[in-house]
Amino acid sequence: MARRDEEVELGTQELEAGMRPRSARDVAVIATIVVLMLAVFNSGGLARWTQGLPSSAANVWLADRAADWHDAMKRLGPSSWFDGIRARFRSD
Repeated sequence: MARRDEEVELGTQELEAGMRPRSARDVAVIATIVVLMLAVFNSGGLARWTQGLPSSAANVWLADRAADWHDAMKRLGPSSWFDGIRARFRSD
């Protein structure tokens, strides 16, 4: 695999023309950012997901933390913004 500071041949296929190969680390960074954004803006979905987990002491603890997180996001605003945007799209 080529290092970032080395010159890499540009893509040759039509779909990838002009694109340079990227490392898997870039995908991990993007995935982490997406998960964090979902945790902030869709905290209600996170809370609902944890409530649907199989019953165990660890999952109950996790569901309680997710509910606390959702309450904090509602109080601070991001969850309410997301719910408002989602309601606009669903009101058709």
